[in-house]
Amino acid sequence: NEEGLLWFDLSSRRWEFDTRGIEAKEISDDVVEHMSERMTRLAHGMQSGLKLSACLGSRFDAETLLKGISENDFDIDEFLRFAVEFGYLREISSGKFMWAHDQIQQAAYELIPVTRRESFHLLLGSRMFLRTTSAEMDDDLFTIVGNINIGIRLMKSKHQKLEVARLNLRAGEMAIASSAFNSAAKYLVLGIALLPNGSWREDYELTVRLYDGATEAIYVTGDFDRLSTIIHTPLLHARRLEDKLNTYYILVRYLIASGQLNEAISKSINVLAQLGEILPEHVDNKVYAEEVEHVKQSLVNLSEDDLFNLPLMTDERKLACMQFMNVVFVAAYCSDPLLASILVFRMVRLSTGHGICNISAFAFGLYGTWLVSAVNSDFESGYRMGCLAINLMNRLEAKEFIPRVYTSVYAWINIWKEPFQAGLGKCLEGYDAGALSGDTECAVYCLFQYASCALYNCGEDLSTLERSVRLYIRRGIQYRQILPTKFLVTLHDLILRLIDSKESSYSIFFDSQEEALYQEGLESDISICRYILLKRKFHAFFNGDMDAAAQFLEMSSGYPTGPNGRSSHLTSGVVLDGLIAFHFARKEQENEIRWRNIGEDVIDLTRQWAKSSNWNFSNKLYLLEAEYFFLEDDETRALAKYEQSIKAASDHHFIHEEGLAFERAARFHLHYGRNEEALVCLSQTKKCYKSWGAHGLVNYIERTVAELDKVQRTR
Repeated sequence: NEEGLLWFDLSSRRWEFDTRGIEAKEISDDVVEHMSERMTRLAHGMQSGLKLSACLGSRFDAETLLKGISENDFDIDEFLRFAVEFGYLREISSGKFMWAHDQIQQAAYELIPVTRRESFHLLLGSRMFLRTTSAEMDDDLFTIVGNINIGIRLMKSKHQKLEVARLNLRAGEMAIASSAFNSAAKYLVLGIALLPNGSWREDYELTVRLYDGATEAIYVTGDFDRLSTIIHTPLLHARRLEDKLNTYYILVRYLIASGQLNEAISKSINVLAQLGEILPEHVDNKVYAEEVEHVKQSLVNLSEDDLFNLPLMTDERKLACMQFMNVVFVAAYCSDPLLASILVFRMVRLSTGHGICNISAFAFGLYGTWLVSAVNSDFESGYRMGCLAINLMNRLEAKEFIPRVYTSVYAWINIWKEPFQAGLGKCLEGYDAGALSGDTECAVYCLFQYASCALYNCGEDLSTLERSVRLYIRRGIQYRQILPTKFLVTLHDLILRLIDSKESSYSIFFDSQEEALYQEGLESDISICRYILLKRKFHAFFNGDMDAAAQFLEMSSGYPTGPNGRSSHLTSGVVLDGLIAFHFARKEQENEIRWRNIGEDVIDLTRQWAKSSNWNFSNKLYLLEAEYFFLEDDETRALAKYEQSIKAASDHHFIHEEGLAFERAARFHLHYGRNEEALVCLSQTKKCYKSWGAHGLVNYIERTVAELDKVQRTR
């Protein structure tokens, strides 16, 4: 101990430590060996106490230690007093102790000969199990099971193995309840390994529960390789459909996470049919219209208060139907928009007809997104339905549905009534809740909704956002949630382009290219195609490549969202469509009417949005109107609208759209030969983009200014 971090104080007769120094530096192996050697000189009883205590974890209480002591081994009070006096343990409260340092615990553990450790743990765990009452079992369960499991190889009796399998089941289910999914997976997989041949016949309920718990825990941890080795076993051996449902549910989640959307939808439709909920195999406009009429009829004369006070759903099969429609909705939203709407309608109808459950909160939230969608634009009713979803979730204490309800309400509904910035924090709360409850799929979608709104709608600082999204992608990969991670990678790649980075997010995380991802999406996930085209359109437009922007506008028209809710980033794409249209209406006389109609339609739509949320959409409406008056050659009104757009964007903290409004105003001035005014606007554009962190756009504006200066000098 040359650094003086650990010493024995003769006056106090105890070990003393430089706590901060030790925390900053690992104790070396030779120090552990030195401490273990000193411990071997202690009395037999003291050594026994140290060995037992080392197997109880970093913290334990006297009662737990007492249960592990063999008869007449040592006096527990004397041992604990000694261990505290010598600095091995610290008494943190009455009867509760912790090791002074984890390496001291390791030194005590080294007292147990390697060849005897398995038997030592097995005896300790068995002794504690026999001395623990049923009322105390939950408190000591993890310690008991942890010790027994280390020595499980020595256990030969079938009866004993089944008893330990039950203990591992109990520990695994407790771990899942406390969101310790990695630990849960270890307990439950070991429990399965302990099952004898023929357990599906002789120990059916135990076997079903072990597989149910294991598949859930393994899915959440993202260990899909291990999941694939066990997930089909219950489907082969379970006797009843009800006993297969949890496995089917996890299988569908796995298929969605890995991007196999069509197979996930097919599996879900098959299970729902077995449960009595028949979904149409092919959804056309006629089927969709019939479903709309049915859901509207189910809500006739029911106010939000009536829906809030509906009785609870008790039919197990209807509850299972809700569960499968809830989980497969994401897959349908991405690949079959009409089916997605029908899933929402069916969940609402089950709730009104058979009572509400936790999933009903999400169902009403999704119905609210349908009300605010492009086919309805009923922002007031949608907003009220969103409030109902939040209130119902709170009434039912359905915390596990926070990520799903928050996504539907704060990312899809409230954007039409409240500032974009108001929902950002809620998306992050949704991630935290999903990570805690095991809804890793929607947790990662919450991160995507946050990042997408922060970039496209709020103009958050790009350097900070880039670091955050890089972390979000790693989390998505860790959870093996490939589908939402693809969206995050696409978003991240746009950020890299904007900040003028030479990196490619596709290469970093997928060892692939954007076009490959786009082509994959054509097979099953049109939503990723839509998002890639938005990214390309946004980048092209902000960099002045109007021909490319128009091409991406045309391509994106082939991927409509249908009657489903619109995420905030889609509004940005619509506004860009209007700006692109007015540009080409001025440029292409032969196509002026077509482009003008597109632009005017976008103005009408944005005016409707701004009426509902002035904060979010007024600056966009002013900019579109400015471009319209520019087309009409109405200089006075166009200039006034540019100025209004700039001011509104500044007042509402949309720095990126303030820069865009200045840039479009500069183009307006250049058209009329007012180069000085254009240079002033471009200077302000550069300032905004620099503040945003968009160094790639700053470079583009600098090149534009340089070209303009060159033109002026030649005159």
